[in-house]
Amino acid sequence: MTAVSFTRQDLIQDEQGNWFHLPTLRALYATGRLACGSAGHVLLLQYEALNRPRMIS
Repeated sequence: MTAVSFTRQDLIQDEQGNWFHLPTLRALYATGRLACGSAGHVLLLQYEALNRPRMIS
């Protein structure tokens, strides 16, 4: 993995109060190194689903 810039907007917090770095989660997911069902995986999927454009008919 490569170093990335770090901003407050890149952080998300889970229900237990743990902080996760979104660019790191995305990089781990892209390389297949984020365990399915892990706290980071679930949080990343929830974040991406909430921030996905929605179609309104």
